[in-house]
Amino acid sequence: MKRSVALLSSAVLVVSLLTGCGGAAGKDSASKPADQTQPAQNGEQATQPDDVLDQFKKLTLPYTVEPKTALVEYKDGTLSAEEFETFLRVINFLNPMQGMMIESADQESLKMFAREYTATKILASRADAAMEKEAKELAEQTFESLKIQYMGLLGKDDAKFEKLMSNQGLDKETVVGQMELINKSMTVLRKGIDEPTLKKLYEGMDKESLTVASVRHILVSFEKHNNNQEETLQVANELVARLKKGEDFAKLATENTDDPGSKETGGLYADADVTQWVPEFKEAALKLPLNQISDPVKTDYGYHIMRVESRKEKTFDEMKKQLESQALEQAYDHFNKEELDKLITKYNIPETKPASK
Repeated sequence: MKRSVALLSSAVLVVSLLTGCGGAAGKDSASKPADQTQPAQNGEQATQPDDVLDQFKKLTLPYTVEPKTALVEYKDGTLSAEEFETFLRVINFLNPMQGMMIESADQESLKMFAREYTATKILASRADAAMEKEAKELAEQTFESLKIQYMGLLGKDDAKFEKLMSNQGLDKETVVGQMELINKSMTVLRKGIDEPTLKKLYEGMDKESLTVASVRHILVSFEKHNNNQEETLQVANELVARLKKGEDFAKLATENTDDPGSKETGGLYADADVTQWVPEFKEAALKLPLNQISDPVKTDYGYHIMRVESRKEKTFDEMKKQLESQALEQAYDHFNKEELDKLITKYNIPETKPASK
């Protein structure tokens, strides 16, 4: 788990649900529609709501321990095995893919989960009345959003949703309570994040991190030409010549590009962060004069013919949400380094069961 549980708002977790459904169903979530109750196409058998319900199994814990066991002891409190199990079951409900990771976790991974959840408990205990109210309201709203997503998978059958929760040993109150706890911890961390803090972060960002560009391109891949670089370059140069004679870029890209990610948009990536691209492509996106056809740009994938159609730096207001997330992570890192390990006095993490073959 790359990011802390304390930093995973319930809203973020819910976004993960439909992606998780694809994994739980053993399907490719990138290529299948989220609503798998739609009519089948091309002779494929339709997935019925009952089948979807069967995909969401109760979490199988990879360890055995008495419910009252204190898995983590810290100043002014403990994390019991019972509390930890509830937390893990809710995470499985919010994000089935995360649940699959929990079932195969080793002892060290369980310790990480327990440490992060202990951090969430400690931070949440510092919330004042206003923070608690805000956290509860958000948790209630997010639960309703989560329910809508599940209902879309279950044929909008409320009884099936209730059965799904019951099968996992959960109810609304338990799920909302866990999301509220996470929200409270985040609200406490967010307390010290003000406008000057965010502006300081913004001013410290380099130009590349702020730049977005709309780039239209055609990829002539090495793979398609059996890794013959000379042949690949020759094809790319022929396309450059056709573009410079006035042929339509979008049409030519749709017909010739080897990049499936932009084929349907006529080769266009619109208003994209340049930092997401490979170095050579990024460099060209940053430096090419606007609306000029480039010479072939070589990357590990092949040769790209590029045209930068727009380029700008994002403003502070456009970056604000991203900056808030960054500041939140920094606040949590500070809590981790300066407080958490000093507050935790003992771990009693159970050994995990051998993975089934």
